[in-house]
Amino acid sequence: MNPASFQPFPTRIAAAAAFVAAALAGLALPAQARNVRLMESVPDTIRVSHVHDILGDLDLRFGGDSGRGANIVRRDVVVKGVGTTKLHDVGDDDKVRPSDHDLCARAFEDAITQLAFAARGARATAIVGVVSNYEGTLFDDPGHFECHAGALKAAVTLRAQLAIGPVDVPVVPPPVPVYSPPPADVPPPPAPTFQPLPPVPAPAPN
Repeated sequence: MNPASFQPFPTRIAAAAAFVAAALAGLALPAQARNVRLMESVPDTIRVSHVHDILGDLDLRFGGDSGRGANIVRRDVVVKGVGTTKLHDVGDDDKVRPSDHDLCARAFEDAITQLAFAARGARATAIVGVVSNYEGTLFDDPGHFECHAGALKAAVTLRAQLAIGPVDVPVVPPPVPVYSPPPADVPPPPAPTFQPLPPVPAPAPN
């Protein structure tokens, strides 16, 4: 054996432990780097969360156009909501990891809670013009918000305007009905049953 290549037993154990730790760290990187972009339904998420209780008498309107004509008291309020795998954000993690949709609902609820606090602090009565603003990228949809789900948490970033008084929301006019001809197999209408009157005779010459 070459004495120069001999390593004491504790040194070999330490080297092996360092190798295993590096391998485990490499396996953990993909999980930590997970970032799934989801477009979640606003009405469905409100239905399965506590958003109604959080808002109270505050009005909530999604979509940039919903703030048109409103009396804005505070502009461009940006909040970042986070939903984690911890039950009620305290204690141990949930026994089963929640779905991405559940984590997004928790993040959405957190973001709306922050907006509600900001609105009450500004004495506003409505949160309008709400759009997604993840890392400064605008996503404007009155029916959906953007959520990014990772391995252990989800994030929802919203930008909103705080307003006072009634909010005039643009009304979409109903669609104009389009005339469609009747199907070809519809029978023709029945022939008239009345008899035309005979022509009136011309008066006799004098």
